[in-house]
Amino acid sequence: MFNIIGVLSINPNSGDKLAQLLVPLIAASRKDPGCIGYDCKRDELNADTYLFIETWKDDASLDAHMQTAHFKTFVEQVDAILEAPLELHKIMLD
Repeated sequence: MFNIIGVLSINPNSGDKLAQLLVPLIAASRKDPGCIGYDCKRDELNADTYLFIETWKDDASLDAHMQTAHFKTFVEQVDAILEAPLELHKIMLD
């Protein structure tokens, strides 16, 4: 089991658009096999930065998630409002 922390930096004033994209992504991702937790929260110190906090059972579950239509659609649509590339960090849990 491990966590993924994703750092998403968006263009200023794009928070409403991001919120529209996140609703279906989060709802569908939470139903993906092997997903233990999936959320995205705004960084309180930087209004244009959001943190994905995900917990996955194993690498196969994460790999399968990244092939789903809801994930691919999000990636395609969010690209238009990104300020910087998405950063991903994998943290192993005991």
